[in-house]
Amino acid sequence: MAGKIIHKSPMKGRQVVNARNLRKTFMIFTEGQTEEGYFKKFKARCKTITGGNALSIVEEAIIQKNNIKKHVDEYWVAFDKDDTSKSDFLKAIKLAADNGLNVAYSCEAFEIWWLFHFMEIAAPIQRKDYENKLKKHLPEYKFREKGLSQGELMWMQLDKLKEIGIVNAKKAHSKFEHPENAFEQSVTTVYELVDLLISNLI
Repeated sequence: MAGKIIHKSPMKGRQVVNARNLRKTFMIFTEGQTEEGYFKKFKARCKTITGGNALSIVEEAIIQKNNIKKHVDEYWVAFDKDDTSKSDFLKAIKLAADNGLNVAYSCEAFEIWWLFHFMEIAAPIQRKDYENKLKKHLPEYKFREKGLSQGELMWMQLDKLKEIGIVNAKKAHSKFEHPENAFEQSVTTVYELVDLLISNLI
């Protein structure tokens, strides 16, 4: 936990803790710069890991985590199912947990988290259909445009809807809580990370 600044309150000498110094520190390893740009808007430290499937991303995240010298309260790794096999997907989640990494996974891709801001999702949506569905609500969204600026833009456009996104994503996840069952569905656990990041800013 970060250091606390404590000072005397003029009201009866009570001690007051500066809330800003109670905030946790987060380190988030992301699969792409779009995700990095998005999460950085929550004042979190992020680093992109490029290339490979979910398992190789987790393996690299573990290496980088072990090389960090500064204190970090929570480590997270955010990755997509994409073309990862079910076996490697499940191995990635277990390996992350065994090495102190919380997981924010998306089936099939991170954009499913953005779709939850506009709708409940009860059946699988293929990645190829994300763009058309998102553009109905976010005309500026372009599926093939990746990078920090895309992530930042999406954060700004979705900021006021994030509570709806959390509710809808949590509802979908509750039906397929085990990753083995979530693998074939439109499910993401990004909402868990976002919920924590929101609380950390208050």
